[in-house]
Amino acid sequence: MSEIDHKTTPLTAAKMAATVVQQASQIPNLEAEITRILEKKKQQQQQQNAAGVEEPDWSKISEAEAYNPAVSIPVIDHDVPDYMNMKLKDDEYMCVWANKDQRRLGALLAEGYEILKKEHVHPDYQVPLMWSSEGTYEYADVICMRVHKRVIFAKRRKAYNISMKQLANVNRPPMDKRAYENGADFTLDSGMGFYE
Repeated sequence: MSEIDHKTTPLTAAKMAATVVQQASQIPNLEAEITRILEKKKQQQQQQNAAGVEEPDWSKISEAEAYNPAVSIPVIDHDVPDYMNMKLKDDEYMCVWANKDQRRLGALLAEGYEILKKEHVHPDYQVPLMWSSEGTYEYADVICMRVHKRVIFAKRRKAYNISMKQLANVNRPPMDKRAYENGADFTLDSGMGFYE
C-alpha cells in the first residue's frame, strides 16, 4: 500500500479518498493483512532479541539518539486495558458507572443500585485498577455500581416507550384554534409522565 504524502502532493480530499478506497479494495481481507503485518513485526523483534542485540548504555544516550534507527532500542508494546470493563459473579446484575457526586449517588442508591464491592466481582476477573481505601472501584470521577437487571431494564423500557409515544405524535396535524373551540380532546398522553 503506497503512502499518501498530503504535505508535498497537491491531491484533493476526493483524490486521496479514492486512492485509499482503491488500495483497500485490492486487499481482500484487510483485518487479516493487518494482523499478518503485526505478527511479522513481532517475529522480527523476537529475532532481534534472540540475536543478542545489546541495549545501549542508557546513562549516555540522548533523546536525539533515541530517534536514530541505527541505535538499537527495543520496542515495547503495551496493551492498555479497558479500565471500565467489569465481570460480575451474579449474571442477574449489571455494572454501571455513576458520577461520585453525592446527589447522584443518593438517587441511584434509592432506586436500588449498590456500590460495587470486591465480593461482587467474578473470581477469575483481574481488575485493572486498584480498589480504593473504602473498598470501592473508581476511575477518575466515576464509581462502579451494580444494579439488578429488573431495575435497569425497566428504566430503559420506560424511556424507550416515552420516546416511541413522542415520535408517534409527530405525524398528527397541528391543532388549530377552531378545534380547540369545538371541544377537541387534548388529553392525549404526551409521554411526559416520566418526569412526574
